[in-house]
Amino acid sequence: MEEEQSEFRHWDELLPDVLGLIFTNLSLQELLTIIPCVCKSWRKTVSDPHCWQDIDLDEWSCRWQPHQLDRMLRMLVTRSSGSLRNLHVSGLKNDSIFSFITENSYRGSLFNGNLDVKWHFLPFAFASAGFLQVLRLPHGKISDSIVEQTTPRLSTVTFLDLSYCPKIGAQAIEAIGKHCKLLVTLCRNMYSPDSAGKVEPEDEANAIAATMPRLKHLELGFHLISTECVLKILSSCPQLEHLVIDGCPQVKLDRKFLKEKYPKLKIVGPHLVKARPDKRFSFAVQRYPVTDFFSGTLWSKLIEL
Repeated sequence: MEEEQSEFRHWDELLPDVLGLIFTNLSLQELLTIIPCVCKSWRKTVSDPHCWQDIDLDEWSCRWQPHQLDRMLRMLVTRSSGSLRNLHVSGLKNDSIFSFITENSYRGSLFNGNLDVKWHFLPFAFASAGFLQVLRLPHGKISDSIVEQTTPRLSTVTFLDLSYCPKIGAQAIEAIGKHCKLLVTLCRNMYSPDSAGKVEPEDEANAIAATMPRLKHLELGFHLISTECVLKILSSCPQLEHLVIDGCPQVKLDRKFLKEKYPKLKIVGPHLVKARPDKRFSFAVQRYPVTDFFSGTLWSKLIEL
């Protein structure tokens, strides 16, 4: 009987690393509101950085008010303690929060001024801190200047989505190309009004051609670029496998020529379709009223955790 019982262990006796791995399969709301209330060991484990390597707030970005999203994002990025690898959030409202993300995803901020770090976590922390690889920030209001200042902290990023960010341009793209040498995927789709408003609409594409030779996947939907500009990108990015140029009316491609010269390349577009507004953000208030996930008592409880 004792041997049979020894084969089983209580959930609260599992190693923190094992628990943390299990917790990564749970939703954000479960991690924040259910797991900490189960027992002390679970609450302790879910506060460890290894539970916050991947943060996906995209679903909540259009449900919360900007100040609520800002507070939640700061709290979760701080919890990651430099171990953040994947971040997806839409609609950043200012440069301050972008700077915070890059600063706290960097190896230098591993301990965040707190020396009370769990010893069992140290090998993991030093192995992964500062290795942010996937950064998805569509619909943001970040500027060229803040991107130029912070890109040295993003040298490990391989996937970057800055689609529908109207305040950045060629300066930011050039800075990204110079510092993010591991970048293989760039998503920079725009709405037609945003592209039309740019003084030099081809500058971004030229910056990509000049600084991102390792790209394998590039999305430039609704940019006012020419055929020559696209061909320049193709010749400068020999590893390119997927190019999206939907809504680029000035581009005229010889498909037969491209198939012969770039046999591995797949091109989507240029289909002359009208850009559709993102209804998630245009009608966020009507479609997604703020739920009790941010009600007073619950939010206070999250802060305490």
